[in-house]
Amino acid sequence: MLGLTPLDHGPGLEIAPLHSPIALKSRWDVSYVDIVPTESLVEHYHHDEAVPDDDIVAVDFPLTGPDGVIRPLSEVAAAKAPFAWVIASHVIEHVPDLITWLDDIASLLRDDGALVLAIPDMRYSFDAYRPQTTVGQMLQAHQQGDLVPSVRAVYDHLRTATTLSPKDAWSGRRPPLDGVRSHDLDNTLAQVDRARSGEYVDCHVWTFRPSSFIEQVNELGRLGLCELVVETVRNTRPGQLEFYAVLRRLPRDRSPEDDARLRAAGKQRTDDERRQLETPTVPSPMQLSDSERRLIERKRATLTRARRLLRRST
Repeated sequence: MLGLTPLDHGPGLEIAPLHSPIALKSRWDVSYVDIVPTESLVEHYHHDEAVPDDDIVAVDFPLTGPDGVIRPLSEVAAAKAPFAWVIASHVIEHVPDLITWLDDIASLLRDDGALVLAIPDMRYSFDAYRPQTTVGQMLQAHQQGDLVPSVRAVYDHLRTATTLSPKDAWSGRRPPLDGVRSHDLDNTLAQVDRARSGEYVDCHVWTFRPSSFIEQVNELGRLGLCELVVETVRNTRPGQLEFYAVLRRLPRDRSPEDDARLRAAGKQRTDDERRQLETPTVPSPMQLSDSERRLIERKRATLTRARRLLRRST
């Protein structure tokens, strides 16, 4: 992930690093932002052995203020903007209003700045059984001004979350969902009730695979709702569950002609899809079993006898 864009040509921002930041302050000029202040993170994860208290990094820009109100990312981190880059690992799928989140980041980036993302591939994560989320759902969340995950997102996440491992998913193993659910119906409905009351129930609001991510970001651009273009996508590696993407901030003073040109120059499909389009498909010879071959020979023999009988009758 660190090799996707240079981090030494200006200040950067990492979103939700928790206890394992990608960009270290000892090496780069980076600030950290999270949903709550450091002490609240320590309190929340105090009993989680996977998140040692001492490893939780100091949050420079907490989104939640002393009054408990969640403020926009663009407002909270504005004091140190513009940034040359922003990193977010396994964050984008949790964002309640994706359109506003991308717009906030675009406002914080300098022209040509980079947003670097690590994104779970729904095909190989616990989202493997879940329906693909859509641009229409993004538009609805944006229109509603969602500040917390919606009832739709909480239900879809919990009701279809699976214990299937990336290894099993890559192998093509797909047992019935009822046998590999992570949450029972009672637990799902309890969390849905919390979401209905306005509580923040953390979940995967959005699901992506490399191709759908490119298509949906480009569609938001066509709708005039995204100031970023997809520059790079590194496909999910075999046995893994995440892919990587770099989005580039478009110049603020671009003309309509430059806008169309820059968007057209952005990534339109994954490298795998492009290779499939560029490489002609050569049909491989059909492989027949011995029984299939004998059946064909018998049919040929029957047809030959029928032709002979027809010639005799005429």
